[in-house]
Amino acid sequence: MKVEIPPSAGQRAIADIIENHIVEEYTALGGIKPSSVRTIEDVTYQNNLIDIKTRDIDRDFSMPNLISVDRAMKNRDKTIVYDFIEYRVFNNEAIITHREQRTLHSLCFSCLSIQNLGLGQLQIRNHRIPQYKGTKDEWYYQLRIEMNKFYSKQISKFQKLIQ
Repeated sequence: MKVEIPPSAGQRAIADIIENHIVEEYTALGGIKPSSVRTIEDVTYQNNLIDIKTRDIDRDFSMPNLISVDRAMKNRDKTIVYDFIEYRVFNNEAIITHREQRTLHSLCFSCLSIQNLGLGQLQIRNHRIPQYKGTKDEWYYQLRIEMNKFYSKQISKFQKLIQ
């Protein structure tokens, strides 16, 4: 798939254009755009909260933010799906080279980390993410364990700063 982009578009603008294009694909199939800008999803489709994540494969990999751990826990009764889109820019087109839909609870913790933003932000450490082998409930149980490890490190870090 190819998406036209303006010649001077930067990485964020290109990502927005691709995301909007994908949202329009979902809405054409019956998906619903969110009524607020402060939501987890870019579109809701078949009762799934779809969050579109783009990556220019010709740039250095960066750790994209997925979701705050607090919001993930508050929405564990829902199905959060990431539509990962990899693309390459050539002339005035973004060419989609890989597209993969994955549920949040299918992402293996070996490729995830919690970073210090708000109450903790779940991020991808590696763009090739193995499949989590457990159930959705087990995944959220493991997330709670990872959150507690993160918070314990934060407490220790700030205790050292106080001293």
